[in-house]
Amino acid sequence: MKRDEIKELVDRGISELSEALAAGKSDRLKQYLDVMARFPRYSFNNCILIAIQCPDATMVQGFHAWKKLGRSVTKGEKGIGIIAPMVGRKQDDAGSEDISIFGFKVVHVFDVSQTEGDALPEFIKVKGDPGRNVGAIEAYIQSEGIELCYEMIPSGAKGVSKNGKLVIDPELDPASRLQVLVHELAHEHLHWPEARGKQTTKMVRETEAEAVASVVCQALGLDTLEHCADYIQLYNGDAEILAKSMEHIQKTAAKILEGINAHTSTDATSQELAA
Repeated sequence: MKRDEIKELVDRGISELSEALAAGKSDRLKQYLDVMARFPRYSFNNCILIAIQCPDATMVQGFHAWKKLGRSVTKGEKGIGIIAPMVGRKQDDAGSEDISIFGFKVVHVFDVSQTEGDALPEFIKVKGDPGRNVGAIEAYIQSEGIELCYEMIPSGAKGVSKNGKLVIDPELDPASRLQVLVHELAHEHLHWPEARGKQTTKMVRETEAEAVASVVCQALGLDTLEHCADYIQLYNGDAEILAKSMEHIQKTAAKILEGINAHTSTDATSQELAA
């Protein structure tokens, strides 16, 4: 791709993403957020109890809560015991109601694997064939002096930018891997130099990085628009935030596309010489 072609692809990608953000949250994202809101955050002690009793648990909830989500506990499944507070209400002399914990009790929850019924909504995935672009961006990242390693991330994140080092989940499919690599490389370019990241919010940083990933991956033929728009809105980003960061996004997307293009060309030339 020539530089003017890259600029045209970047501008088109930003325009499409802006339109998608202006349209608001997708129905899939609304369903996803609704399900996530139904799952309470468990205390550290309860997480330990869940891990001991059901090490492979990924999503737990009570019997009746699963019913509300259209799923039922499979017959014969044994519940996971956790500790829940017993809450009481009483009025003081002034008539104000006071809520307090007066004890704890054992309740049982069930992992999603112990249930059956309606499928739970999943976050929209990146689609398409990245071809040689995964290898090209890996080579480009390393040429920039950035360390790249593939290992599981304790937090469950798909990728992490660490100012000179990228850590990527090794189990990602090729299309998702390319998208995450671009996203984390965008963080490296945008949010570590001269501590610019400290002058922005998490919302702005994630909007910028995901916008770059959307523009670059769309230009490379992947279907990422809906995924990226939903990701940005998951962090409360919108078209207005995108507009304010336009210059940073344009420059970074163009730079990464040029880097990928250069290393794709180099790889193709090497293969021809080897043949």
